[in-house]
Amino acid sequence: MRLTVLGCSGGIAADLRTTSLLLGTHTLIDCGTGVGDLSLAQLLAIDTVFLTHSHLDHTALLPMLADARLSHSQGTLTVHTRPETSTALCQHLFNGALWPDYTRMPSDDQPALRFAPLQVGDVRDVDGIAIVALPANHSVPALGFLLRGARRTVAFSGDTGPCPDFWAILACETGLTDVIVETTFANAQHQAALRAGHHTAATLAPCAAGLPASVRRWITHLEPGHEAALGAELNASLGTPFQLLQRGNDFEL
Repeated sequence: MRLTVLGCSGGIAADLRTTSLLLGTHTLIDCGTGVGDLSLAQLLAIDTVFLTHSHLDHTALLPMLADARLSHSQGTLTVHTRPETSTALCQHLFNGALWPDYTRMPSDDQPALRFAPLQVGDVRDVDGIAIVALPANHSVPALGFLLRGARRTVAFSGDTGPCPDFWAILACETGLTDVIVETTFANAQHQAALRAGHHTAATLAPCAAGLPASVRRWITHLEPGHEAALGAELNASLGTPFQLLQRGNDFEL
């Protein structure tokens, strides 16, 4: 089973896409603008989405994905996420004003989209991959995810600032091979980062310091145009090798 990065930027520009990861052929982790590069056949194969939180850069193409599946009679799209996230999306997106309420269309019994509640610690199986909901500390209720496969165990922070519970869980995960964690703000924007629930290089460094050297560190969610500056701050702060996540990276789970 492959986990493929469709988008991992904190914004859009040229070839940049916002957060979305494709697990196998029918499951998404977040539904940002990277989903738009899939073919129609690939879109129609997707029947499951795991959402970290409600912000648009992680949910932007969820309405269009549901619409595509509905127009081709592909059945219900199941979206696993926190109840607070589904409530926000129903109130502010699937509300008949911005987009049709696909949680009740074409019928209450067979909607185009169904939200399935997910809490920290819950585990869902996707074709032999255990997906564990992890804590996150963002400006809105949010989750991270741990994906346990036969070959790799990958942690994905989603959007989060410092979150001791997230790192405590990873410290007990003996099979951990990769951590994908965000860094969005420059160190000089420390207070803004804390308010927004994002990392700087300086706040990430002590959190990641306890990871074994064998665990690969991947940095995601950098703001367009600031990649070089943030990369330099990460180099100075982390003290251990890391890689900037790129669209097209994949992980064999």
